[in-house]
Amino acid sequence: MIRRLLTGLALALALPIAAQAQQISFRLGTVDTPNTHSGVGAEAFAAAVARLSNNTMRVQVFHAGQLGNIPEQQRNVLSGAQDMHLLYPEFLDSLIEETRIIAAPYVFRNHAHQQAFFRSDIFRPASERLRALGGTIIDQEWTWWQMDPRGVIAVRPIRTLQDLQGLRLRIWESRTAIATWRGLGANTIVVPRPEMYLAFQQRIIEGGPETIGIAVDQRNAELAKYWSRTDEYFQIVNVMINTRRWDALTEEQRTILRQASLEGGRAYRAESERGFTAKRERAERELGVTVIEPDLGPWRERARAIVQQLEADGNLPRGLAARVAALQPTN
Repeated sequence: MIRRLLTGLALALALPIAAQAQQISFRLGTVDTPNTHSGVGAEAFAAAVARLSNNTMRVQVFHAGQLGNIPEQQRNVLSGAQDMHLLYPEFLDSLIEETRIIAAPYVFRNHAHQQAFFRSDIFRPASERLRALGGTIIDQEWTWWQMDPRGVIAVRPIRTLQDLQGLRLRIWESRTAIATWRGLGANTIVVPRPEMYLAFQQRIIEGGPETIGIAVDQRNAELAKYWSRTDEYFQIVNVMINTRRWDALTEEQRTILRQASLEGGRAYRAESERGFTAKRERAERELGVTVIEPDLGPWRERARAIVQQLEADGNLPRGLAARVAALQPTN
């Protein structure tokens, strides 16, 4: 009897240890601070994974480039050194040519149009190629819409294309983005996202494309006091997971991650909407930022020639812009 009691006690004590050993953990990296819509969305995704899995699955979020800059994190996920990355698919442009159209100027009409592209037969080969390279997209519906419109935060007002001429503009490692802003007249300088504030401080740059909400969250609005709305492209992000890790999961576990990604997407969308309401108000009232909404007609006109040149140079697949323009949202 005593032996049975001792055996039962040993099993009871071992249960929490066994439960912990069975927990599956993932490391998710972002490049923005926790208070941004990227940070809020990633944390909502992590919380949903824990809740939906009864704490048998855990996502640990590393914000603000703790796991490296965007190209590094992408490489890490593809190789398996990192489990997940909050993916801005336009940053895949060196690997997958279809993604180069995302940041091309004024190709997409709205988020629904871009969502249709991601869910279309045009983009399917890109998803398959990404999977073969080692990355799998979790949110198959592409619901992480950035509702805070794109613009330029700068140290001087940008009201016309003439104002943009020669501006030392921070840009990311993207041939499409670099060609776009050079075509619009800026002097582009590649600076990793986490180093943008320091680049402003050191006067390496005079501006950079970003939403006003991000300019507040990343503190760039403390140094640059003019934000001009440009709407040059729309952004939808996703959670990318290493393919081998994804394939090793059960279907139930994959379903949990997909469902959690939808919850993360709702949080991301809601927080990004605050970027153009509460955060814009803070930028204007507390930080003294002047918000400018220029006439974008000349910008769109110039963009046609930029897209044509991108195709002529081989930076965009020939005819892709026309195919994308013909897409219609499915819902």
